[in-house]
Amino acid sequence: MEIKQLTYDVRRDFNRLISLVGIIPLLVFIYLLVVKIANIKILAGQVGYIVLATIAVFAMGIIVGRKMLMTVTFKLIDDNQKILSIQQELIEKNRLAAITETVLALGDEVNNPLLVISGNLELLDLELKQFEVGEKIHNRIQTMRGNFQKIREVTDKMSRLTQPSLTIIHGGIQMIDLNKSK
Repeated sequence: MEIKQLTYDVRRDFNRLISLVGIIPLLVFIYLLVVKIANIKILAGQVGYIVLATIAVFAMGIIVGRKMLMTVTFKLIDDNQKILSIQQELIEKNRLAAITETVLALGDEVNNPLLVISGNLELLDLELKQFEVGEKIHNRIQTMRGNFQKIREVTDKMSRLTQPSLTIIHGGIQMIDLNKSK
C-alpha cells in the first residue's frame, strides 16, 4: 500500500474514532440531563448556566483534544515516512558497499594471475621469434593478448564502479550491467 493511501486511511479512521469518542459522552450527558432531571425549567436558572458552561467546556475539550491527537498522529506518519526513506537509503548504501567490496576482491584475484599469463605470453613470443614458427602460432598469441586486454578492461571498469546499473537475467536474478553502469 502506498504511503499516501495509508495516510489517507489513517486520517479517515482517526476522524471517525474521534467523532465517536466525542459524541458518545455528549449523548450520555444529554440523556441524563433530560431523563433524570426531567424538569426543563431548571435549565433557565443558575443550574442552566452551569450545564451550558459544562457542555461548552466539554465541546472545547473534544475539539482541542482532537487537534492535539491529529497533530501527534500526523507527526508520527511523517516521521514514519522519513524512517522508511532513510531505511531505503541505507539498504542502497549497503548494497553498493557489498558490490564494491566484491568487485575489488574479484579484480585483485583476477588481475594477479592475468599479469603472470601476460608476462609468460611476452616471453613465449620472444622465444618463438628466434625460431621460424608459422604465422598461425603468432596469431594465437595475438588472440590471447586481445582476450587478456578485454578481461583487463572489464576488471578496470569494475574497479571504477560507483553507480552500478542492474539488469534482470533468467529467473529474476539481477546482474550488474557494466556497459550501463557509471
